[in-house]
Order: sequence, then structure tokens, then C-alpha cells
Amino acid sequence: MTLTRPDAAAALHPLVARLIEVQGYPWLDGETAGEGPAGVRLLFLPAHGRGHVETPDIAVVLPELTAALGTDGGAVAGPACERQLREALGGIALPAIVVLRDGVPVGSLSRMRDWDEFLDRLAPLVAAARDGSSLAATPLSTALS
Repeated sequence: MTLTRPDAAAALHPLVARLIEVQGYPWLDGETAGEGPAGVRLLFLPAHGRGHVETPDIAVVLPELTAALGTDGGAVAGPACERQLREALGGIALPAIVVLRDGVPVGSLSRMRDWDEFLDRLAPLVAAARDGSSLAATPLSTALS
């Protein structure tokens, strides 16, 4: 994990790069999200190498979502981490936000959404991550659609 933009991230959209360089979001460049910081975090999977039109939009709202949902912050997945999580979560569509609790995925939400829908769908996942007791009862597919 690094806090500055690594060479592998040179092709990131400038708004995604800003999350790392200005907001100080960790860049999770390993094979697993478990290598990242502890706590409840929103991990951004920006669709590496695909230039998705929704990637910059999510990058702009992510800091606001972390604040509104009271998480411990955000992070940006590098290509290897993104591939591993995408496979582990059943091939979710990208870009996506994955809710992590101490590096373990609790659930995810793909694509850009209206603000209210982001809050409605992510809040229960963040609550489950904070609670810890309902992690097993929170299916990863809850927020895939």
C-alpha cells in the first residue's frame, strides 16, 4: 500500500488520481484488499484500462459518500486488487464501490447512482460492516444490481 501515486497508476483519470494525491486515499496495489488500512472503508474500483465514462463521476462523489456514511475513509484499488475483488464478488460491473471491514468485503455497489440511491444502498452495508455481527448475513450480491 502506498499513499502517493505509483507508476502503475499513471494512466488513472485525473479525478481518480486526486483521491490518492490530494485526499490521501490509500492505493491498494496488492492482490487483496486485506493489505489496506483497518476500519470501515469505501474501496473504489475505477475500471482500470477501460476508460469508463462513470469513473470520474464516482471519483468526485466518493469523498462526500465517505463523510455522509461516517466511514473511516476511502481507498482506490490497483489493477491486481480490482481483478481479485471483481472475481471474488461474482464479476461485478465496473466501476464499483466495495464496502470493506478491515479489508474484508461486506458488499458492493456498481456504477454511478443518484445521491439518494447511493445512500440507501450503501448505508446498510456500512452499518453491517460497523456492527460486525451481521457480516455473515449480508450477501455480497445485495447491492450488485
